[in-house]
Amino acid sequence: MAEQHSHQIHVPKGALIAAGVLILLTITAVAAFRIAGLDPTARIPASDRPLEVRELRFEDSPNGQVLVYDLTDDAADRVVHVVQPGEGGFIRGVLRSMARSRRASGIGREHPFLLITEPNGTLVLEDPQTGERIYLPAFGPTNIESFRSMLASDEKPQ
Repeated sequence: MAEQHSHQIHVPKGALIAAGVLILLTITAVAAFRIAGLDPTARIPASDRPLEVRELRFEDSPNGQVLVYDLTDDAADRVVHVVQPGEGGFIRGVLRSMARSRRASGIGREHPFLLITEPNGTLVLEDPQTGERIYLPAFGPTNIESFRSMLASDEKPQ
């Protein structure tokens, strides 16, 4: 004997009413925002002008040092930081990554990178040639400090 099988789905009446009320509230809220001239979408506040921007050029020396030149203040390249051989693994890694992007795009070393302090204090290394931006706080306070030392205007090469 064949069994009877029902394909009807029974949804509780209360669940249907709750779903209808939720949809109605959503439409009402969006309409209220539009009528009031507000945009109901979440936005990340646009950052104002950066607090500080340094144009930096990085150069490998024959003895294994990485020389950091500040191009911001005057026309003459001024060494603001020296990464000694065997040190500065984070700085070297970040620069290798950004240099790889430049090579892939056919861009040379002559263009500076930007080290930016945003209004909220976030430190960002940007390559204006490729558009690549690295938000340094993501890598922890020790790694941030390795780049922050390049911002000090009275910095003597280390």
